[in-house]
Amino acid sequence: MNQHTISLQLAETLTHAYQNAPYFQGLTVACKIDADAYQELINQVGCAGVRTYFAINETGDHTIVVVGVDLSGNDMTDGIILNKGKNCPTYCESNSSLMI
Repeated sequence: MNQHTISLQLAETLTHAYQNAPYFQGLTVACKIDADAYQELINQVGCAGVRTYFAINETGDHTIVVVGVDLSGNDMTDGIILNKGKNCPTYCESNSSLMI
């Protein structure tokens, strides 16, 4: 198990806390980006990790911006940068235990 792996129980606790927080009511709770886009980002020469930035899109909705990170911990801003995820609500997996 790597340092980033958590249990489903902890994942549920964390995501439910966010979804129940008064400040975040009615806002985006998740973003889906296709695996092939992540794979393309990860396969960049020198990519050692991924950093996810929280952002606000042109319609005012929460979103994410994803960038590769090199071995020195620097954002690879001259490479592939991901966005345009499918936001939830709207594109949600209704049976996920991570959703309340």
